[in-house]
Amino acid sequence: MYGFKRVRGGVSSGGDIFELELVASLMRDVVAILGEDVAVVDVTDDPLAVLERELAPSAEPSFDPVVERLLPDMSEDPDEARELRELSESSVRSTKVSNLTSVYRALSSSTGRVFVAEDEIPVWMSALNDLRLVLGTRLDINDEARAEEVAARAGEIADGHHANPLRDEDEVEHQLMLVYAMITWWQDSLIDAVRLRRPRG
Repeated sequence: MYGFKRVRGGVSSGGDIFELELVASLMRDVVAILGEDVAVVDVTDDPLAVLERELAPSAEPSFDPVVERLLPDMSEDPDEARELRELSESSVRSTKVSNLTSVYRALSSSTGRVFVAEDEIPVWMSALNDLRLVLGTRLDINDEARAEEVAARAGEIADGHHANPLRDEDEVEHQLMLVYAMITWWQDSLIDAVRLRRPRG
C-alpha cells in the first residue's frame, strides 16, 4: 500500500491489487453490518429516493458493539437518546452506507492506482474512519493504551515475532491487528496529504 500524496485536483494513492481488494471487501462488510448490500446501493440516488430512505423508520436498536460504535446514542438520557435515534439514525446510516459504498466501488475497480478528487476526500475520510472503528471494536480498542499495544503487536507480527504454530483464534486476531495498523497508517497518510496546500513537484 502506498501513502496518499497531494496531486492536482485531489490526492492519489494505490497499492497491490490484493491490498486494494482487501480494503474494498472490508468496506463491503461494514455496509453489510449496517444492514445494506453494496450490490443494491446506488450512491447516485435521485434526491427523492435519498429522502425516502432517510425518512424510513429506524430499525430496532442493535446490541452489536460494532453497530453501537458506528451509530452511538446522542444522549446519555435513554428517552432523549431514543428520540434522537428515531429522528436521525436513518439519515446517518444512509450517509455512512453511501460513503462506504463509494470507496468500495473505487477500490474494487482500481488497477493499482487510486485518485480521490477534492470533493470526494470527506467521503474517504468518513469511510476509512468507520472501518477503523469496526476493526478497533473487534480488537477491544477503547483507549490510547490499548491502541498503542495493538500497534506494537502489529509491528512484532509483521517482523515475524510470534509463536509458531498459532491457534486459530490467535491467527484471526493477528490478521485483524495487521489490517488495523495498515488502515490507520493509510488514513494518517490521507490526513497528511490533505494538509498540503499544493501538489509536490
